[in-house]
Amino acid sequence: MDDPKKEPITLSGDQDTKLCLNCGFPNRNSDSQCMYCRTSLVEEGGLINWIRQTYFVLKWRWQLKQKRDGIEKPVAKTPFYRTAGYFFLGLVLSGIGVFVFTSAVGQNSFSSGLIALLLIGYGFFTLKTLVSNKK
Repeated sequence: MDDPKKEPITLSGDQDTKLCLNCGFPNRNSDSQCMYCRTSLVEEGGLINWIRQTYFVLKWRWQLKQKRDGIEKPVAKTPFYRTAGYFFLGLVLSGIGVFVFTSAVGQNSFSSGLIALLLIGYGFFTLKTLVSNKK
């Protein structure tokens, strides 16, 4: 059995309106022109009309994307004490890592060298994350 074709439903559920493809303004079904931008709302058949409607839909989506990208998201500021704490933690980890690494090289200890490299890596990662969040 064939499924019946479903008609598109607007988000508000009101089927007495249709959206203008040029500006997105909701118009009555009886209107032949958009009340906002005066674009024709009469749906005609044919390739030319299909190309025109496709152009308006793509233009409308592009404009929505530009508006969405243009909206700046609020940046949550990290309190000073937290920033200072992370900075201090990064310096301490890096410093301890360098100290342990130099002593590991002097003692010829492979495991201490690995631990030192991990500490240096954690310290560097903490400082890098702190700097990269400041945009």
